[in-house]
Amino acid sequence: MSRFTARLLAAGTALVLAGTALAQTTPQPTESQPPAGGSDSGGLILPGTISSGSSVAAPQQAPAPSAPAAGPAVGPAVGPSAGPRQAPAAQGPAASAPAAPGGPSKTGTVTGNWQIAPQVFTDGSFKLCEAQAGFDNGLALVFLALPVPQAEQQARKLPPKIYNMVLGLPGANMPPGQNVSLTLKLDGKLQQTRPGQVIQPNAIMTSLDPADANFVKALAAGNKLEISAGQDTLGFVLKGGTKAFKDLNACVDQAVAGKLQLPAPPPAIPPAFAALLMEAGLKDAHPLPVDKMAPQDRPGDFAWAIQKDVIGSLRSVGLKPEAGDLEKVTQSYLDSLSKACQGTYTPTKGKLEKLLQIDLQTGSANCKTDKGEFYANLILYLTKDRQLFIISHEAPIALKAVADNSGNAIAGVLRKKANEPPPPEGQRQAPAQGPRPAAGPRKQQ
Repeated sequence: MSRFTARLLAAGTALVLAGTALAQTTPQPTESQPPAGGSDSGGLILPGTISSGSSVAAPQQAPAPSAPAAGPAVGPAVGPSAGPRQAPAAQGPAASAPAAPGGPSKTGTVTGNWQIAPQVFTDGSFKLCEAQAGFDNGLALVFLALPVPQAEQQARKLPPKIYNMVLGLPGANMPPGQNVSLTLKLDGKLQQTRPGQVIQPNAIMTSLDPADANFVKALAAGNKLEISAGQDTLGFVLKGGTKAFKDLNACVDQAVAGKLQLPAPPPAIPPAFAALLMEAGLKDAHPLPVDKMAPQDRPGDFAWAIQKDVIGSLRSVGLKPEAGDLEKVTQSYLDSLSKACQGTYTPTKGKLEKLLQIDLQTGSANCKTDKGEFYANLILYLTKDRQLFIISHEAPIALKAVADNSGNAIAGVLRKKANEPPPPEGQRQAPAQGPRPAAGPRKQQ
């Protein structure tokens, strides 16, 4: 994969993400939350079910102690299958800081049992273990334990495992990407203040300080955890926490030792989009393991290869109305690519197509530098619920025809399906879902 792929396409999407027009990246579908483009939205049912990296995630390598909790720039970031398999649904008014139902001081107790399970990458290799529980104040806690490679332990003086924590806040509807400072207090004594980040509209993630071994050790035996953000303080009675942390650590140790039966890996490309590739005639396309790539090398939320040097990818973001129509968004995206080219840049933009279910626009980007000439075929489409999807095929200039043929074939399928009337209200079926985090049967604690 060329550096052009990562630099050009990722930089363009990054600009869209950084703009004030961003609403949120597509949240991971859950059983209580219909996917974007789903049966109630009227959007095109195809890649509209795909979620991007905003789902609950954890870095795959230990973050530096000063790094943000979600630390996407440190080690390979986890893809859509990285988080707890039951993220609380987001609904209700927007909130900039967590607030518990019934008041910020309400303390919750675990309902049911802690659930422990491993997660794997799309290639089947071990990723992390998680322990999660719901509380009777309506909130949820998830602890993610990640093994640290021995070389990293020695080079950066890190412990064998690092821990991330996800705070689930149903109904918070916070803007993903927002930074939140969290103060963690254990049994009124030990305390950490950690950088956190909103990773879903209903979830905040932070890392536990790897340099503070006493806090992590005490947390496993602690009784009450208080989490403060701004003026709000949430309390959690960690009933069963001692056994949960023991089983969480054992999960990681056994997985690293190769003694734990791992679940089947999630598909590298969601079935709905894989079907689209097949219908477009791209039978030779094979998925790429983006969940194991460093962020700067990721061409998209999902990626595939055609021949050796033609890389296809898909990214999705949600846009606020003030972002404007698709033509304005496409122009902003093409303009942003010029800043990443670092050479002679030549864009093209097709006519805006207002189809029955989506707006669609095709284009291309050509970048010629002293290191070579590269080309990208682009498809951008916007659903009725303002989910933007960017499909690209990048290649060395010698394989421009392959990139164009691939992109044009997908655009043809999209046009056909997008001009079909949606099923009548009440007869719509939920779209095929993208890859869910695969963790196999849960271990009840």
